[in-house]
Amino acid sequence: MGETDTCTVVGAIDDHPALLMGLEAVLRDALGVCLDFVPAATVPDFLGRRQHCDVVLLDLSLGDGSSPPDNVRRLVAAGYPVLLYTQEHQKRPVARGLLAGASGVVLKNQPISDLAAAIRQVARGEPYLSAEWAAALESEAWADAPLLSPRELEALQLYATGMPLKSVARIMGITQDTARMYLLRVRSKYGQIGRGLASRTDYYIRAVEDGHLPAPGQA
Repeated sequence: MGETDTCTVVGAIDDHPALLMGLEAVLRDALGVCLDFVPAATVPDFLGRRQHCDVVLLDLSLGDGSSPPDNVRRLVAAGYPVLLYTQEHQKRPVARGLLAGASGVVLKNQPISDLAAAIRQVARGEPYLSAEWAAALESEAWADAPLLSPRELEALQLYATGMPLKSVARIMGITQDTARMYLLRVRSKYGQIGRGLASRTDYYIRAVEDGHLPAPGQA
């Protein structure tokens, strides 16, 4: 039986329904007619289906505000090989996803033939990394990034988007003083590793650099 005759089960987590529909069609042509496709908009939605997949394609920037590294870790812990499929070009967010356990990365502007090759390789249990991404991964392994608590991360994400403190507090269901305390902790942790936060713009830059918010122009 040839490689294209082998039935492949591909999961895909992306919050753009049209992209998922188109992706199934092009993968069916690229991988052969025996393709089972399991789409989902979020990681919890996908995990709730409890369906076997040879590979799970994961978009780094989901609209539910989830953390990309945490999403990777949850999928890997559930036994799924993860292939990042993203339009994120910044090295740090992608590298953090790889460090969390993803087996490789393909950018959405790459040819579908690259994606098909990556799916086959990861399904065989082999990593799929270009020399560029391997270098980014090695660099990030030595980079400093503070360990934020879930509430500190939530405060950072809200505040960094330009939301006023009172709105941050309201959404988090806490007082403004408590919200301010979380943000001060975030500033302190970044300061301790030499990546200081002197303005709201700095909060935004750090959040994007570390993959907590999408880069400008990214969904």
